[in-house]
Amino acid sequence: MHPTLWKFNGLELHSYGLLLAIAFLLGIQIFVSRARARGIPEEPVQTLSLWLLVLAIVGARTLFVVTHWADYAADPLAALRLWEGGLILYGGYVFAIAGGILYVRSRGLRVWRVADAAAPSMALGIGIGRLGCFMNGCCYGLPTTLPWGVRFPAESVPSYMFPGSHLHPSQIYLSLAGLGIFVWLLLSDRKPRFDGWLFWIYIAVDAAFRFLLDFTRYYDSSSAIGSLGQLSFNMNQVLSGGLIVLSLVMLAILARRPAAPAAA
Repeated sequence: MHPTLWKFNGLELHSYGLLLAIAFLLGIQIFVSRARARGIPEEPVQTLSLWLLVLAIVGARTLFVVTHWADYAADPLAALRLWEGGLILYGGYVFAIAGGILYVRSRGLRVWRVADAAAPSMALGIGIGRLGCFMNGCCYGLPTTLPWGVRFPAESVPSYMFPGSHLHPSQIYLSLAGLGIFVWLLLSDRKPRFDGWLFWIYIAVDAAFRFLLDFTRYYDSSSAIGSLGQLSFNMNQVLSGGLIVLSLVMLAILARRPAAPAAA
């Protein structure tokens, strides 16, 4: 766990922010390259990438702050301290997807063709970004007896919540899932399919992994919505289930549309 990598004269380099920056820089290069191969102009893609970054962070942070308002009521400015962690992925999804669709349409581009170009970069962002969560000590898992369970430093939040316990490295699970999906999407994209296929397949598969891996992750009581036997379910899992259903519906709708021309 290394939340701060470097300090000098009051300046600090945080691992969480650094890895988010790396994920963005790699993701935008892949996005631009894939968009170019689909006949999509480079300039709007670069602009869209910046908007998606801002919208994703704002949305993810907004949903986290809203659902944990008791932690910020006394110090609202703490909501701006992103390096301390505290992002909810699905908040970023909503803001970024909605804003991205509006921007792409305003530029007269094919929405789902652009989305297909972006899908692998989204998976890569999860794969790299979750490593930042691990180094920051946020999004930690529940106690486990498995041999790869990890113990966080005594002064950390995970250690405070579960003193002396080995915890599931849930951040690493999600990181490996993101990187695996990234590779799978690139391989799957070699076979031409209808516009939107790759994007909605990504949303469905990512949501399925998130639903399953969330059983290993710690959430505070405000996120719990019920249980079935020994399994407890949280709001993110409900949202994951909803995204899986939405993805299947969108795939069925898009599959029935006439094939679009090869160039945008």
